[in-house]
Order: sequence, then structure tokens, then C-alpha cells
Amino acid sequence: MYGVSRQTARTAMQALERDGLVVVRPRRGRIVRSTQRIRWHLSEFERPDHTVLTTSDAWESDLESQGHDPTRQDLQVERIAPPPTIAQRLRLDPEHDICVVRRHIRYIDDRPAIISDDFFDERIVRGTELAEPEDTAREDILKDAGYEQIYDVDEIITRMPTPDEVERLEITPGTPVAEHTRTGYTRTNQAVRVMLSIIPGDTLILEYKIPT
Repeated sequence: MYGVSRQTARTAMQALERDGLVVVRPRRGRIVRSTQRIRWHLSEFERPDHTVLTTSDAWESDLESQGHDPTRQDLQVERIAPPPTIAQRLRLDPEHDICVVRRHIRYIDDRPAIISDDFFDERIVRGTELAEPEDTAREDILKDAGYEQIYDVDEIITRMPTPDEVERLEITPGTPVAEHTRTGYTRTNQAVRVMLSIIPGDTLILEYKIPT
């Protein structure tokens, strides 16, 4: 093929895989990784007037508006002792309190694109849809429970992925990721939700609109 031996071609493909330029997909073989980034409009994300379909959450609405297929979301709901950083934000006792975490792997165009885990104080979401193992597109669950989110605080850092993140996102170990943390607060400045998202560095553009 193209005047090179199979061994040379195999070595070249392995080098492309190590560099993250080619990915291997089950039943599809090797695929060239797209360099087109998708914009995640974080200023508008989860605003009630931005979620246009009752069957679609804010993430799906944003992708569909850009002509991409959200494909699916894998959801796992757990009750766990809060990790130290989550306990600090939600003012929980990691030794005695319990939090509910809704773990999402969100797919874009049939490939895993982002990890998005939502953490809540179990006492706040007990008996609500947020504590159940089904997905929900309703945005006012905390408000109905008496804990309306009035504002968010976003923090973004970049780092290398953990082995668990490499596996969940199907990325090469050398691919840097962005860690986006959004903490939602009530009118009395009580933190009621922490959304922790892990984004491969070559997938999204995080966009904010800031009034001047």
C-alpha cells in the first residue's frame, strides 16, 4: 500500500495513535480524530429560556443548535460519602453526611466527549427526581424543593487525566483535560449543587459572554 511495507504502515499508525491523531473504534477500525471544536456556551447553559425542548436538557439543546448529535448520555446515580473537595463546597461532614452523585458520560456524534458529575446533599434531594436513577430534563427540581439556585460560581483548571478518566472518555493517557467546576448557590449563599465536568483538551471551546 502506497509503496511501503505492512510493518512500516503499522508502525506509522501506532505513532499516530500515541499522538492522539488517530483513534480506534470497535467495529469501525481506525478513525482520524476531528480537529473541529464544539462551543459550550456556559453563560447560557441551564438557563430556562435556553432549554427549548421539554424532552431535551440544556446540554442537548446547545449541541443540537450547532448541528451536532448529542447521541446519548450514560447515567449512574450513587449515594456516597462526599469527597473532601465536594464536602467543603457543600458544607458537608465527610465522616457522617451522604451526598447523591449523578454521573454522566455525555456523547457527541457517537463518541464520549465529556464527564459531568452532579453532587447534592442527600437530605436536600431526598424524595425528588434527582435522587432517582432515571434521567430528567426538568430544570426546577431544586426550586420546588425550596432551594432555588440564584447564581453559579465557575472554576476551571487544566491538568492531566486520571486513569479512570482516560477509560471513561476513551482518550490517550497524554491528552490534557480541563476540569470545570460549577457550584450553584441559593439567595442565602448556600451551596446546593456542584457540577464537576472533565473535558478533553481537544474537544470543546468553553465560551462565556461577560457584560461590559
